[in-house]
Amino acid sequence: MSSVTTLTPRPYERHVLSNGLRVLVAPMPHTRSVTVALFFGMGSRYEAVQEQGISHLVEHMLFKGSAKYPSAQLISETIEGVGGILNAATDKELTVYYAKVASRHADLAFDLLADMVRQPLLETAELTKEKKVVLEELGLAQDAPGEWVHQLMSELLWPDQAIGWEIAGTAETVNSQTRDTVLDYVRRGYGPTNTVLVVAGDADPEHVLRQAQERLFAEGGPPPSFAAAMDRNGSVRIKSQSRETEQAYVCVGGKGLSRSDPDRYALRVANAILGDGMSSRLFLEVREKRGLAYDVHSYVNAFYDTGAVVVSAGVDPAQVEPAMEAMLGEVDKMRQHVVPETELRKVKEYLKGRTVLSLEDSASVAQWYATQELLTPELLTPDEVLDRIEAVTVGDVLRVCQRIFNDEWLNLALIAPGPDEERLSGRLRFSR
Repeated sequence: MSSVTTLTPRPYERHVLSNGLRVLVAPMPHTRSVTVALFFGMGSRYEAVQEQGISHLVEHMLFKGSAKYPSAQLISETIEGVGGILNAATDKELTVYYAKVASRHADLAFDLLADMVRQPLLETAELTKEKKVVLEELGLAQDAPGEWVHQLMSELLWPDQAIGWEIAGTAETVNSQTRDTVLDYVRRGYGPTNTVLVVAGDADPEHVLRQAQERLFAEGGPPPSFAAAMDRNGSVRIKSQSRETEQAYVCVGGKGLSRSDPDRYALRVANAILGDGMSSRLFLEVREKRGLAYDVHSYVNAFYDTGAVVVSAGVDPAQVEPAMEAMLGEVDKMRQHVVPETELRKVKEYLKGRTVLSLEDSASVAQWYATQELLTPELLTPDEVLDRIEAVTVGDVLRVCQRIFNDEWLNLALIAPGPDEERLSGRLRFSR
């Protein structure tokens, strides 16, 4: 009923059941816990315009009761009653449900998760209540300008596209969902060919396979697809909101690279040099040297067919222009000059160390493998990724910076008291 792909010794086993369900098992014999997780290739990017927020709403609803565990209280008590952790998350391209428990309770976690995703009750009364909870969550996000400014950047880069929408949707679209629309979403997106089961920790691969066969062996059609990301039409480069905040929240950024782009490791290194951590160039220049911001950093988002690179800071409203000038000056140096070998070596060790530290927990290991299985063309071990980081050269960093940081990259998202878009537009440039 299954096939195993094993070309060289791997720290995991990969199986594909005859119904298309992918099963990954990453044994961690030194642990006494296990993470059982179900990842689905569904997220806000798969939604039609009238469905905005349904992925996130479905995630909430699966915790409200299933055939075997018919209430939210019973679901939570099943895992918390053995000291475990039960949670879920919705992103643009995937949704995950997971439980982390002491390894002797792994079968209980498996049984609960399987019942939640295969036999959810999706009761209308619970749906009505949960819409209110989701809208409270959406309101909380909107009330946090330091977080919401990143949503403005997404809308600026991908206007009128699902990839640019807020994951939680809008009040109108959330309220319009019914039991039928939610059930239809689950049926089309939670089938076996669109699912990855991953178990990491103190787990026996053969036992996991038996559990998968018994509890998750269902038939289903092909996975759904989403629309490709489109380039923005028009010349709009600034999206702002006026709020009477104590700080101004600034994001400058633009298109990056997809998850499978050959330059993605060079970009990861370049981003670490620019703005990842307290020894990055942005932190040292903008905060330590000029005192313009408490928090300043850069980040990379990568999706199936596109991505983003963003520089972000929270500053005094009177210091927006000097902060922008300082941030863009550091970006400009990245595209104009070769990074010194000593700085490259330091950043490589930083990235490799952070990667290793991030994988000490079974939940992190589960995330590592399942995300790749769903969203990338190859499944790499941590050591293989460390090797690719190590292989990046100063020439690679310069090349990827020149590829990314051009005039098209210069976009501004801003939340501040009375932002002057016209004036700021004139500051949105690299030095010549």
